[in-house]
Amino acid sequence: GSRTLQQAPCFSAVCPAAVAIYRRRTVCDGNHMRSSQIECADGLHITVFERDGGEGAACGYATRLWDCSVGLARWMLESLLESPERPLRGRRVLELGAGTALCSLAIVAAEPDADVTATDVDPAAMPLIAAAGKAASQGRRSSSPRAALLDICASAADAPLPACDLLLACDACYTPQLAAALARRCAEALRASPSARVVIADPGRPGQPALVEALAEAGFAASFERLDATPLPFAEWLP
Repeated sequence: GSRTLQQAPCFSAVCPAAVAIYRRRTVCDGNHMRSSQIECADGLHITVFERDGGEGAACGYATRLWDCSVGLARWMLESLLESPERPLRGRRVLELGAGTALCSLAIVAAEPDADVTATDVDPAAMPLIAAAGKAASQGRRSSSPRAALLDICASAADAPLPACDLLLACDACYTPQLAAALARRCAEALRASPSARVVIADPGRPGQPALVEALAEAGFAASFERLDATPLPFAEWLP
C-alpha cells in the first residue's frame, strides 16, 4: 500500500515524461555547447548546458538533458520555494549520475546555502556543470554546485561517497547491473548517516525492478509513485 514520507528511508519517484524544454544554440569557451532554459517553477528558469552534437561530436548520456530530471527538478524546486523553513539550508546534497546537473542547479537556486555536489562518471559532464554554474553566478544567485567525478559502479572501498544529508539520482536505471550498483550506493549513504534521505527518479527504465529488489535485500523498502498522479511535499519529507 501507500507509505507516508516519514516511514520511507528511501523514496523513489516516477517522473512524467512529457515536459517542455526550450533550447538555444551557443558556443562557450571554444567548446560546442547549447544552453537550455528550463522553467522549474513559476517565473524561475534554470540554465543548463548540453554538448552540441554537430560536426561529428560524440554525445554520451551525461551530456544530454533528460526529461526525467526536469520532472524531478520541478518537484523539488516548487516544494522548496514554498517552504519557509528552508529545510536544505546548510545541508549536504549529493547527486549521482548528474549529467547536466539540472537537479543540483535547481536546489542551489532554491537554497543558495546548501552544500551541493553534482557527480558523474563521464568527464564530459564536468565542463557542462561548470558552465551552468558560471551562468548561475552571473545572475541573481551567487552559488553553484560543485562538480566531481564519481563512478556509481565502483566499490565503496575504491570510491567512497562523500558524506551527504540528501542523495539524488535521476534516470540511472538503464540496466539491472547499474540499478543494483545504485542501490548499493543508496544503502552506503543511508548507513553512513541514518538521518539521510534518498530520492531516486526513474521514467521506467529496464533496471527499475532490480533497484527495488536490491534495496529490499539491503533492508530498505522502496516503491515508485507517479509525481503527476500523487504530488508529494518534498520539503516536508526532509528531517
